[in-house]
Amino acid sequence: MTSRNHSAFDDPLPEPGSVRRTLNHLLPVGFAVIGISLSMVLGHLDAQREQNEQVANLAARLSGVRGALEAQLRSAFSEAEGIAQLISADGTISDEHFRGMARDALASVPYMRHIALAPDDVIRQVYPLEGNQRILGLDYRRLPEQLPLVASARERHTPVLAGPLQLYQGGRALIYRRPVFVNGKRGVSFYWGSVSVVADIDRLLLAAGLRPEAGFELAVRGSDGKGAEGELIWGSAELFDYPQVKVNVEVPGGVWEMVAAPRGGWSALNLFSSPLFLFALSCTGLFSLFVAQLNRKQRLLELRNRELRQYQAQLERLAHYDTITGLPNRVLFQQQLSTAIRQGHGLAVLMLDIDGFKQVNDSLGHPMGDLLLQQATARFLQELDTQDRVCRLGGDEFVFMLQGAQGQVNHQIRALLRCLQRPFDLNGNASLVTGSIGLAWCPQHGEDADSLLRHADTAMYAAKESGRNAWRPYLPDMTERLQQRLELERNLRRALERNEFELWYQPKLDLFSGRLEGVEALLRWRDPDHGLVSPAEFIPLAERTGLIIPLGERVLELACVQLAAWRASNSLPGPLAINVAALQIERSDYVTSLASALERHGLPANLLEVEITESLLMESQQQACAVLAQLQAMGVATAVDDFGTGYSSLAYLRALPIDHLKIDRAFIKDLPGDDDAVAIARAIIDLGHALGFRITAEGIETQAQYDFLRNAGCDQGQGFLLGRPMPAEALQQWLTDNQALRRLPAS
Repeated sequence: MTSRNHSAFDDPLPEPGSVRRTLNHLLPVGFAVIGISLSMVLGHLDAQREQNEQVANLAARLSGVRGALEAQLRSAFSEAEGIAQLISADGTISDEHFRGMARDALASVPYMRHIALAPDDVIRQVYPLEGNQRILGLDYRRLPEQLPLVASARERHTPVLAGPLQLYQGGRALIYRRPVFVNGKRGVSFYWGSVSVVADIDRLLLAAGLRPEAGFELAVRGSDGKGAEGELIWGSAELFDYPQVKVNVEVPGGVWEMVAAPRGGWSALNLFSSPLFLFALSCTGLFSLFVAQLNRKQRLLELRNRELRQYQAQLERLAHYDTITGLPNRVLFQQQLSTAIRQGHGLAVLMLDIDGFKQVNDSLGHPMGDLLLQQATARFLQELDTQDRVCRLGGDEFVFMLQGAQGQVNHQIRALLRCLQRPFDLNGNASLVTGSIGLAWCPQHGEDADSLLRHADTAMYAAKESGRNAWRPYLPDMTERLQQRLELERNLRRALERNEFELWYQPKLDLFSGRLEGVEALLRWRDPDHGLVSPAEFIPLAERTGLIIPLGERVLELACVQLAAWRASNSLPGPLAINVAALQIERSDYVTSLASALERHGLPANLLEVEITESLLMESQQQACAVLAQLQAMGVATAVDDFGTGYSSLAYLRALPIDHLKIDRAFIKDLPGDDDAVAIARAIIDLGHALGFRITAEGIETQAQYDFLRNAGCDQGQGFLLGRPMPAEALQQWLTDNQALRRLPAS
């Protein structure tokens, strides 16, 4: 009988039933541990999400309060501008005129207390006088708490906002100090004094929406515009200790800092306050119970699956749908579009951008912008068929997938544009926007989602460039034009860096004596590879991209350099006219730039004339008129260019601060053979003279045009007949060859 030794390896294996029973005992514990861990992770994420939403909602509300507060500040203190500009222009203001303007200002702004004039920083006039007699004769130079801001406003040539201060008359108020400068002899300005507007701060803040009964607490600091370094203005200082939501409020001469917090404080990250944590924890318990109770396995597994499907559906919606509009997002739309392409159906892809949406966001705040997007989405859905799709790509861009014949799609596009043209009611604010749409067809313009979206986007930009509120189908050459435009923009930026621009000059002659009365500066770009580039190509691009602002600064500098050279050589051809674009007026301090350039080169203001197009004058009347008035006050001549193309009336022009009208070449080219052109030209000349303007005709190319305009009484003319645009060297030769045309140079 054979025997063998037993070792550990010789022990019998556990019975399968024993292992299974052990696993059955361990499974509930394992599932419980894993489930609790996952529940804690999910609960923490859910609580964090809830707090993030709380912060985001509060930030949106705070932005709305900031917008309202900045709007109230602008409304309260813009009333001083008219008084200040009148004093700047005339050097003084009568008591009656001051009282009338101040009375109107106080009537329009209920929280304004009074307006004071302080020539040489001593208060001499105040409205209303009643209750304010004590401050007459008050000298800011003897008030150490107010003098620094008065001096700052004078040195920086900009208004400042002082306060809150305790007034001598009693009460707590803000004081808006607007320095006033008056032009003296030879265009040199001097400090006249200041205009002060005093506003009740508590009533102003109440009008801006800072109310104690709101669902959140606010605090504002930054007295005297010092931001975080300034003293508390309103609310509790404790809110600044741990601020989570904070914005800066732009005030004249500085900033205020505003913070917000939920009333009662921020909610803590509490797992047991999270429905998702409790839900996951409950599921864990149920699942563990299910494992432990095998006899109820099937039923419990089915409760569990249903809840998981609901949770999965929620996650699916978050991953594929836009939270603001509820529309599919880019990810889901691309999936839908790819599926439709594979199915082989002919379809159209539209890219829509809302024109004017940025202005709504900037002026009314992001909550109102979101409301506009929601209302626009509702209108879009009303115009679509059941098989059509729409998604929000982001911002104000939407993309549509339409199925149907070309005629049906064209009809739907026009309906989408029309539905945007109706006013939007944004909580009492009526807003007007339009749309620009680009269209790409499958498969003609692409056989995959990326190509169709890219080509529809290219066509949409073509619609924007055509004037907006329009639609364009994709054409292959659009891509080429877009690439050319991008290349031209790169070259234009390079040209600004490398000083590739130069000025050419076209003579302007007196039509009666034939003498030279000045020249107009015309910008030219000499590209090192392509030679001279037409202004018709790069000027519109510069205006669209904002490069017109540095380009305008370059023109101003080149013009002053040339004037200084002519003046030094005693060869001035007369005043030099330069053109100003819309963005230079809207987005830069053009008057300061021009004054600095004249001072830098030691030039008198009467050597320059600024031409502004009539269309710009009609689009930005208030801003353009203010700039023209300041230029005239400096001694710079002003002119309206391309007159007749902007649909303004001469009766309106009568009140404008301009010296010249330039008749657009479109009304000159058909003279003298066209009766309508003759009637229009005579009417502009006669009525313009009646209103005190000098009249200049552009584009004179024939002797017959010259003779007609001279006999009709037109003062000046320019055009190829009289002299083509030419570089400065060629102009000097032209002046030598035409010495008889030379007029006495300006001083």
